[in-house]
Amino acid sequence: MSKGYSKSVYRKKQLEWRLSLSESDWVEMSQKICAHLLLINQLTKASCVHVYWPMVAKREVDIRPVINVLYESGCEVLLPVIQGKTLKHASYTGPESLVPGPFGVFEPTLNHLVPAPQPEAILVPALAIDASGNRIGYGKGFYDGFLHGMKAVKIVPLFSRQVVEGIPNEPHDVPVDMVVTEHGQLPIVKSIPLVI
Repeated sequence: MSKGYSKSVYRKKQLEWRLSLSESDWVEMSQKICAHLLLINQLTKASCVHVYWPMVAKREVDIRPVINVLYESGCEVLLPVIQGKTLKHASYTGPESLVPGPFGVFEPTLNHLVPAPQPEAILVPALAIDASGNRIGYGKGFYDGFLHGMKAVKIVPLFSRQVVEGIPNEPHDVPVDMVVTEHGQLPIVKSIPLVI
């Protein structure tokens, strides 16, 4: 995708592209991404991981197999819970315990809330990302506040078509540490501020 779009244009174009994916392409690429994710020790060896439940109707990368592997291995798996304009966090206890939340996202019930989560790894949703780890989310700002100050390794599972150039970076944005596509892990090139 060309360089220099606004975030809103990136969002629109990426959502349109994702929805154009065939079922078979979406499933195949999601499976490849999951396989690459499960090779990352910082994720699979973590005792606590924060994930997101994919919006399958919107062709978000289907990371449910990774969630199941982590959960069945005894890892504490946390999911976001949206309350008003706040992102809260709750323990995952299996798919049968999830209920529909705002924006059509499935989430745990409130009786599983974790007040101060300290995950070692976070799987972060995104619509687009660039080579410096700057991401575009869905525009609500929930993750920006959550990721700020988190020491956990931040990993974005994304289709390679969603890796773009020149995402506008704003002061509240938190770059991620890893991007994993159907082709494997992409290097993140952190920008170094000039010292004069």
